[in-house]
Amino acid sequence: MAKRGYERNETPMGAGRDHPNTRLIRWVGDRTDLGLVKNETYTWAELGAAVGIVASSMRGRVRGEPEVCDRHMWPNGTRKPKEEWGVTTIVRCESKADKISQKYLRMKL
Repeated sequence: MAKRGYERNETPMGAGRDHPNTRLIRWVGDRTDLGLVKNETYTWAELGAAVGIVASSMRGRVRGEPEVCDRHMWPNGTRKPKEEWGVTTIVRCESKADKISQKYLRMKL
């Protein structure tokens, strides 16, 4: 039977490295100022602590990539350089016929 709420012992800092559900992520970056060793595995909390953010924010920066590199590690409070933002290509109408057809497709019937 599960313990009641007041009987449970809280974990002070969450699950550690030895917990079976802890995911370890490989660091493959070249930066040495973070105190991380190349090709070693770290938890989200350890990677986040290197740049001063919490584990969930670090996880959001990486978004499913198998390894963490230099482009994921920028200090808290600063933005990623604009060149590294996601590039999206918007396909627009190019010919005169395309523009006219788009005009009439958007008209109210």
